[in-house]
Amino acid sequence: MDSIDFNVQYQFSLHKRKERYKRHNAARRQIRSKEKKSCIARFPTPKQYKLSLAEVNLKIILEDEYTCLHDNHQLSNDNNHYFIENTSEELNQGNDYEISIISNDAHAGTPSTEKAQSDDEDCVSLEKVPLHDYTIDSTYDYCEAFTMIARQANLSKKSTNDFLSLIKSGLPIPNNMPTTEQELLLLLGVNELFTKRTICLLCYNEFSYDSKFCPRRCSTDRSSIAYIYDSNVELIIKKIMARQSSNFNEHKKNIYNNTDHEKTKDIPFGTLYQYVLKQNGYQDLISLLLHVDGIGVTSSTKLKMWMLSGSIVELPAKLRSRQCNMVIISIWIAYIEPPAKLWLNYSVNKLQIIKDKGIDILNVNHKLIIFGITGDCPALSLIINFINHNGYFSCWLYFIEGVHMNKKRQYRYDTLHLRTTNQYFKLSKKAERTQSNIWGHLGESVLSNILDVKFPEAIVLDYLHVSLLGHAKLIILAVYHLLKPAQRKELNFYLHNQFCPHFFNRKLRSIDNFGFVKATEVRNVLFYGLLPHLISFMQIEQYSHLALYVCAMRLLHSGDVFDDKTSEVADQLFTEFYKDHELFYKTSQSLKLHLHAHFASLYETHGSLCNLGCFGQESFIGSVSSNHHGTQFYGDSITHFYNIDFAIQDKKKGKTKLNGPCDQASTSSSDYDYLMNFHSLNCTCNDLNSCINIYRRFINYDKMFHSLLDNAQVQRFGAIDLFFMFNGFGYALIKYYPVKEFFSDAFKMSNYYYLLKRPVDYLYFILEKTYCQHDVVPIDQVINHCIVVEKNDYLFVTNILSYNEHD
Repeated sequence: MDSIDFNVQYQFSLHKRKERYKRHNAARRQIRSKEKKSCIARFPTPKQYKLSLAEVNLKIILEDEYTCLHDNHQLSNDNNHYFIENTSEELNQGNDYEISIISNDAHAGTPSTEKAQSDDEDCVSLEKVPLHDYTIDSTYDYCEAFTMIARQANLSKKSTNDFLSLIKSGLPIPNNMPTTEQELLLLLGVNELFTKRTICLLCYNEFSYDSKFCPRRCSTDRSSIAYIYDSNVELIIKKIMARQSSNFNEHKKNIYNNTDHEKTKDIPFGTLYQYVLKQNGYQDLISLLLHVDGIGVTSSTKLKMWMLSGSIVELPAKLRSRQCNMVIISIWIAYIEPPAKLWLNYSVNKLQIIKDKGIDILNVNHKLIIFGITGDCPALSLIINFINHNGYFSCWLYFIEGVHMNKKRQYRYDTLHLRTTNQYFKLSKKAERTQSNIWGHLGESVLSNILDVKFPEAIVLDYLHVSLLGHAKLIILAVYHLLKPAQRKELNFYLHNQFCPHFFNRKLRSIDNFGFVKATEVRNVLFYGLLPHLISFMQIEQYSHLALYVCAMRLLHSGDVFDDKTSEVADQLFTEFYKDHELFYKTSQSLKLHLHAHFASLYETHGSLCNLGCFGQESFIGSVSSNHHGTQFYGDSITHFYNIDFAIQDKKKGKTKLNGPCDQASTSSSDYDYLMNFHSLNCTCNDLNSCINIYRRFINYDKMFHSLLDNAQVQRFGAIDLFFMFNGFGYALIKYYPVKEFFSDAFKMSNYYYLLKRPVDYLYFILEKTYCQHDVVPIDQVINHCIVVEKNDYLFVTNILSYNEHD
């Protein structure tokens, strides 16, 4: 072929190739344009964020001998949007191309998420979509774990957004990590649980929450505005009951059979609940014990938060007092105490609607019961619409006027005249009509129409405030001031160094440090510290009088110690204590002392004090009130973080405790002669070490018991040498300490001896200081922990009778 023909052929081939490349590239550009439009159309807006998944990775590869890739990647990044744009330019004719175009539709500012349930068959489950292309960890699980850590660290909204942006910037692109907290909460399905209201405290006008001031222009001061947050009670109860359905159903069987296996005298086993259950034909019930209280939001201002909450009676006592199982009904945030009807009228109406239609839980309709109301004295007076505790006729249950002595209201022992339900109703009606004080009544309570247990039976006294932070604290300090300085120092040393069980989160506090004492610390000193350590410091008559109060409170705080006679014995002890109270404690007969006279009847109707204390509720309101950041909009911040915390609880997996041995010891069974003798008497095999396994700890009746082999904590009490398993059964090798004498012998010279003999011998023991023998007992016989006070020539021992109370 000559040069002319070659050039013609060459030019023709170049022209054909050029035309082919143009057509090819035009087609590819059209495909890319369509795909990009389709991806952007499918991409979620912030509102659609939770319900859509847009993760497109389109790969177009053109393999040609004469093509090459020239891609200009241009990244545009701001706070909300990340784009990767791919452009290709045609090169000169003579160049060889290899086009490999990867179109990543990555939009980092609006994270790619997915909805859990969709009618679209191509939709990927939210639980399974990976965080990015190089991991199998799901977006949902990762965001859930991040949220839990953020709440544990108490991060503010701004800090959470900063962390999310930082984490997202370090992940491979594309990824599905949210950029803002709002997107994170949409992904996790966090519900808004509160309806917000704003009320002017000068004209009582309710106006839009978004308005800063009252439209009637009563005042431009924020201190004259109250912010109310009413919760979605029905939704909260449904989620709690769905989470606790197995525990609820199991406990409900015992309630309906009135079978108290644990002998704790819980609320459902009291006579009042059983009466309500019978009145409702033993249908499915959900009962709320309401609690009202107020707390300061900040230390620099007088801003207060009042909260009405409820605990579900049908849950076991241990679960009932947990914060995650309590129901917030309404929150009031203002600089003044709330007028009850102004605050709760909306919530009461909602509760009435729920009561009328019931609550559907797991396809079963449950009737809502408002069982009662509890709280401290000022809070109860507020919600009941009654005279406060420093006025005349301030007892909600009895007609007792009180006398004014030494600038205090005193309530001496007197025969008691109960307020009946009919009297309570008529007097409150009359007070409402006349707008005056009628025997302590100031009007009708805002709760009157929704209570299934009518006043005054619906009032549940809170022994935390009445006893522990009230009269018990007063008595402890009064006795302490009677001691000599050397005796005080010795007593404080004993209390401070007293060994306590491992589950005591608060130990015994010395009395010289009682300024800001907690109720739990007062309880521990009252029950386990006073009588053992004061026996050598006080005169026998006053010591015996103190023992009357301690024993009465311990009996009412525990389960059925003396079967159906427990409340009767406790009432006899306290009545004698009340009669002679003025002989030992001058001008100290306050309303709180008088309210103790109701505890015996409260024990029969509502259960033991350990199940009625407001420890859990007080902890709950303190936790809720502290969940805020910044210096304004406290209510919004508090409810926002509660929404998150409540949603997280549905994701947490509970840890189950199984009764049985744990923490196997490395010691050999053959090292113990007593085990060798036990094995030879009960087994015919020759392999002792394989037949008997030794353990340091054992869980029995859902309580952890430690042996002396457990050296994890130096301060240890008890006389269990070890636990072991034999033929599938658990045993404990214990040191047996014989009884040296009865504790009641110390009261023989007292006028109260015959009253004290039976209870003190059940609650306290005087043992020999050295053990007499080893003994092997089945693990079922190891029931309670004990607190041991070591004296010079004996051991002073008292057992722990209640475990359900929030500590």
